[in-house]
Amino acid sequence: MTHFSFLFRDLILALVVALLVATVCFWAVQTSPGDLALQIAAKRYAGGQPSRELADVVREAHGLDRPVWVQYGDWLGRLFLLDFGHSLISGKPVLEAIAPFVQNSLRLILWGFLAGTGVAVILGFLCGRMPGSRIDLAITVLSAVLATVPSFLLGVFLVRYFIVDWRLGTLTGNSGWMRLWLPVLTITLALSGPLSRVVRNAVAEVRAQPYMLHALMRGVPSNQLFLRHGVRNATLPVLNYLPVIFLFLVYDVIVIETVFNYRGIGWALIDAVKSRDIPVMQCLVLVLVTFYLTAAALTEAVTQMLYRQEVQR
Repeated sequence: MTHFSFLFRDLILALVVALLVATVCFWAVQTSPGDLALQIAAKRYAGGQPSRELADVVREAHGLDRPVWVQYGDWLGRLFLLDFGHSLISGKPVLEAIAPFVQNSLRLILWGFLAGTGVAVILGFLCGRMPGSRIDLAITVLSAVLATVPSFLLGVFLVRYFIVDWRLGTLTGNSGWMRLWLPVLTITLALSGPLSRVVRNAVAEVRAQPYMLHALMRGVPSNQLFLRHGVRNATLPVLNYLPVIFLFLVYDVIVIETVFNYRGIGWALIDAVKSRDIPVMQCLVLVLVTFYLTAAALTEAVTQMLYRQEVQR
């Protein structure tokens, strides 16, 4: 199979899994206790305890009086046409309603991933060049601590000191470095711990290979040797670990956004679940699952490409 065949297969698998997850969410909400129309009426119109008459109007307007199988079939048919419907609470098209939240989360994920990966590569490379040294031991201990501390606890700690005590950040708004730097720092700390160990082990293993030792004995400069012949081999284990990193981002960004009151996908998903806004919730779940599985598919395709190139060499 070619690289594109692997990628196409994985993308199809990602769409299937995303559809299954969204279906599970649909049925979970439908079978949960309480009157869905009554909750929507309270959230959208009355602001308190709505009347039964108003709930009946909402039920009929949104087709909630139809059998559940009919509602599911209607949603599935519109989904294949990329029509995600309208929010039951705001009345806006779902894509329009979630677009600001997706944009905010992507901004946070991008900066957090770049910062966390950059720190992990630097620390891992330093440790891999000097395995067993004091620097290696110190960074190993620090990485173990960061890997075991939950991200929400890191976030609470940063909020407590950097925002409440020292006024170096804010919990309002969704843009600007004063708003973003603490959530990005939380992702960086949580991400760099385990990833730096992967980089460290990959670098140390490559530098200990016989062909590297033989070249060093012949007088080839260490840095030049590693850049020309070691980087590619050290990259493969790190790429294989990247799907785990993306899984961490999808899961932990939801928690981090809640801690920092950041209006991203996690905040919107929790709000949609509380208000039982089924179309918004389903679309957000599709976005999250598709994002992770697509990232995993792209990572696998790149890994396969690098591996085949290395075999051909």
